[in-house]
Amino acid sequence: MNPKKDIVDIKSVTIRSLHINRRLLMSSSTAAIFESFLKENIGDEVLVVNTNIGMEVYYYSKNDYSTFIKESVLLYTLKHIDQSKLKFRNNSSREKVYQSFCEALMTFAQYPQIFLAYTKKFIHIKEKNKSNKHLIPILNKFFEEVLNVLKETNRMPHSEKIERAKNKSQKPSPDKQIIQDLISEILLKKYYN
Repeated sequence: MNPKKDIVDIKSVTIRSLHINRRLLMSSSTAAIFESFLKENIGDEVLVVNTNIGMEVYYYSKNDYSTFIKESVLLYTLKHIDQSKLKFRNNSSREKVYQSFCEALMTFAQYPQIFLAYTKKFIHIKEKNKSNKHLIPILNKFFEEVLNVLKETNRMPHSEKIERAKNKSQKPSPDKQIIQDLISEILLKKYYN
């Protein structure tokens, strides 16, 4: 028995458009449907990051779904994009995903508005997928490492805006805070009786 065969790990497929004009490969609503489709076929540990730069599909599995993801992207974009202008990159190990993720963020850091937009999108995706047990913790670790390197080297654009976005995402919503306060109050009264 090969022990490496049973290892479950993070993998990704990165899709870039070779067109000069930057636009989404899929509309936001189509990307959400696409992500649901992938989750039904691969499992819940799937994330789709759809930006004007391209698309990244992250998944956590022992199986390699890169061909399935590529063919699915081609089907979903069939009517809207010249598919000969799409470039696919498969990252089949944690190390390759890490390298690809870091390279992308470091490149985006050279373009402040793109970096800010991508960072805000990642923070939103992280919040939206809190129940994700494997992908979000791994990707968030990669993300924080890159942000720390950029801070230490004084190359992080829009650092104040990014910190505000991170802090905003960590604060509970006013409704959640009210509910937590009420629960605390009820529990205190229960112990007084």
